[in-house]
Amino acid sequence: MKCPADPVSLLRCNQILDVAEHLIATQGIVSFKFSQIAHDVGCSTGTLYKHFKGKEDILVCLFMRHATSNHLSLCVQQHPELTEQHKVLLPILFTFETIKRSPIFFTLRSVSVNHMVWPLASDEKVTRFKRRINAFWRWLHHHLTQAVVKQELVATPLQVKELTQGIVFYLTGVLTQFESQLIDDEFLSAQQHTCYRHLAKLMSQYAWQQAVTIEVFESLQALTQQYFIGNQAIAMNCSACNALEAKCD
Repeated sequence: MKCPADPVSLLRCNQILDVAEHLIATQGIVSFKFSQIAHDVGCSTGTLYKHFKGKEDILVCLFMRHATSNHLSLCVQQHPELTEQHKVLLPILFTFETIKRSPIFFTLRSVSVNHMVWPLASDEKVTRFKRRINAFWRWLHHHLTQAVVKQELVATPLQVKELTQGIVFYLTGVLTQFESQLIDDEFLSAQQHTCYRHLAKLMSQYAWQQAVTIEVFESLQALTQQYFIGNQAIAMNCSACNALEAKCD
């Protein structure tokens, strides 16, 4: 199922995804139907199937609309003063902020990465999805490696790999537990400080020249909030997705 290239198809796909996102936000990820999307868009279900193989295509595309990796390069371009350590921390803060601003992102993130979901999407969507997922990992690994080169961090290649893993595993665990809203208060403290403390403990296991302080954490949080004021919607369309994909080729 090819992604759109001509203006008419791009417009139609964006309309479909806008409606699908609204339906998921209001009805839940299980209940939304192709027939309802077609009705709300004002097209036939046949038109939907010209662009999307099924629900899995929709879910994968909506995830890619909101993916943290969409924004990292632009943010760094706007803030050349950021250190490599800051660049390592940015994806974490961007993910937290994206979830605050997009109620369905955590659900999309959890469902679309499930191996019983994404393989059912069309081939091109799967290829793009894998690239977008791995762009997040690659960003972390690259800037940890650069931190070593610039002597911000003393670490072996294996330690860089393990810290990359640790950051992703930390983020997945934090999001799953807090966003589930299932955990009793006796087991959790305030989210922001809990997230900071566990992140600081993880980073402190490695030989950074500068420790990750609460001041660094909060300053990057403020930076991401300011970034989203003017740039949140910048990647939330099919044209932007095509442009990001072209950079990967």
